[in-house]
Amino acid sequence: MMEVTPAASEALKAVMAEKNLEPPIRIFLQSGCGGSQLAMGVDQARDGDDQFDVDGVTYVMDAKLTELVGDMKLDYLSDDQQQGFMLSSSKPLPQPEGGGCSSGCCGC
Repeated sequence: MMEVTPAASEALKAVMAEKNLEPPIRIFLQSGCGGSQLAMGVDQARDGDDQFDVDGVTYVMDAKLTELVGDMKLDYLSDDQQQGFMLSSSKPLPQPEGGGCSSGCCGC
């Protein structure tokens, strides 16, 4: 299941209109020195994807990842200190083996 808050829906539609982007929006797992986090970007649907249509926007995600992360929520935060989208899941995110910094890419 995918929940999108009204603030996130409004902000995402504004960004997509401003940059002339078309859905679907892909939700994916991004790994780095700080561990794994959910991320999103414009992409095409693929075989093996789950699809979620929320408030006129289509979101896609690999079905295996859907099983791993469970229910998701997309929110948009805007205050004096930060502004941006926040993806959260009902299950803990899988962490990369070796701490995520085996390549030494970021000086951890």
